[in-house]
Amino acid sequence: MSIRPETFEYIRDALHQRTAIRLMDNKEYLVETRLSGLARQNGLTSVDDLVDQLRAPGSTVLWHEVVDAMTTNETSFFRDITPFDVLREKVFPALADQSHNARQLHVWSAAAASGQEAYSIAMLWNELRREYPLWDIDILATDISQKMLGRGRQGSYSDLEVTRGLSEKRLADNFYRSGDRWLVNEDLKQNVNFQYLNLINTWPTLPKMDIVFIRNVLVYFDYPTKCNLFAKVRKLLKPNGFLFLGGAESALTIDDQFERVFDSGGSCYRLKSDCTI
Repeated sequence: MSIRPETFEYIRDALHQRTAIRLMDNKEYLVETRLSGLARQNGLTSVDDLVDQLRAPGSTVLWHEVVDAMTTNETSFFRDITPFDVLREKVFPALADQSHNARQLHVWSAAAASGQEAYSIAMLWNELRREYPLWDIDILATDISQKMLGRGRQGSYSDLEVTRGLSEKRLADNFYRSGDRWLVNEDLKQNVNFQYLNLINTWPTLPKMDIVFIRNVLVYFDYPTKCNLFAKVRKLLKPNGFLFLGGAESALTIDDQFERVFDSGGSCYRLKSDCTI
C-alpha cells in the first residue's frame, strides 16, 4: 500500500525546511522505501503512522532518525582522486609558500557522512608531514546525520568500505584489524574532530579555514540556498584559502566572488583578490 498524498507532502515540505533538500513530486516511493523500516523500528505499522507521530509534540529525536534515513550518505576514501592530487601537488605547497613560520592549518570537511573524506585528508597530510615539519593540521568533519557522525567518530569500516579508494599501503599504514572491521589508528583520529552542523542553519563559531571541502552537496539545494551557503563560506574562508566542490559542481554561476584555480578538473576555487566579504 502506497503512502497517503498528505504524508508525502508533509515529509517533502518538512524535510526541505529542516535540511533544504527538495524532493521531486514523483518521489513517494523513495519516502516509503526509506521510512518503512524506521516506522517498524518504532513499533508503527506504516509511514502514515510515522508521520502522525512526527506531527505530535516531542518528536525531535524521531525527526533526527527521519533525517538520517532520508539523507544520502554516499562517500568513499579518496573519492574522485583528482581533488586529493590537487591538494597534495598544488594547495598544500601554495599555503606553505605563504608562510615560512610554524603554522596551524584548519581544514573543514562539510557533509562528511561517515568520515572517509576527512580521514583521507588526514592520511594525505601524514604522508607529507616531513615536508612541513613546523606545521600541524586540524580537520573538522561535520554532518547533519547523527548516525553518520557516530560512525565517523568510531572510525570503523567494513572490508568493502576500505577497498573503495584505499591502496594496500594506506590501509596497512592507517588501520588495524579488529574482528570483521578495520579501525582507524588513534594517531590519525586525533587530527579529526566530528561535529554536528546543519549547513542551512546558523553556523556555530568556527575558526577561519585554510581549506573547505563541500563536495557533492549543492545538487540537493535550490539556488537561493546555494547563494546563502557561498556567502557564509566567504566569511569563513581565509583570504588565501581554498574551496573544493564536487566534480559536477561550480561556484562560477552562483557567486562571482570565487574564481577557479589550478586548471586540473579538481573543482578547486579561491576568493578573488578584490573579494568583498
